[in-house]
Amino acid sequence: MTTTDPRFQAYLRLVIGKAATECLHVTFVTQDWGYLADETIAQGTIAQVEGPLRRLLARAFDVGAHGIILAHNHPSGSAEPSAADVTMTKKIERLARAVDIRLLDHLIVSGRTIVSMRERGLL
Repeated sequence: MTTTDPRFQAYLRLVIGKAATECLHVTFVTQDWGYLADETIAQGTIAQVEGPLRRLLARAFDVGAHGIILAHNHPSGSAEPSAADVTMTKKIERLARAVDIRLLDHLIVSGRTIVSMRERGLL
C-alpha cells in the first residue's frame, strides 16, 4: 500500500471526502507499509480539526504500528495545506518519531483532489 494508490485515495474520498466538517483519519501500517487498521480519530469544525495526540499514539501502540498515514478533509474545496495543517503535522511527526513511529504522509482530501504533504516537502 502507498499513499498514491488509487484504491487508497478512493477509500479516503469515500470515508472523509464529503464530510461537512473536517475529520482526521489515521491509517496504521507495519514497517513495510502493510495495513493494520484505520479510523477517524477526530472531528472538528468546518475550518479546522485538532489531532488528539495521546489517543493517536495510544492507538498506534495498541495495533503495533511502525508507521501512520494521516488524512483529513477540507470541506472548503481547496486541498492546499494551511499553516495550521503544517504546524499540527510537524508536531505529530516529532512526537511519533520520539516513540519510533514514522509519520509516512499527511494527505489533504478535498473533492477529487488529494495533496500529499510529503510530496510538497512539508514533512
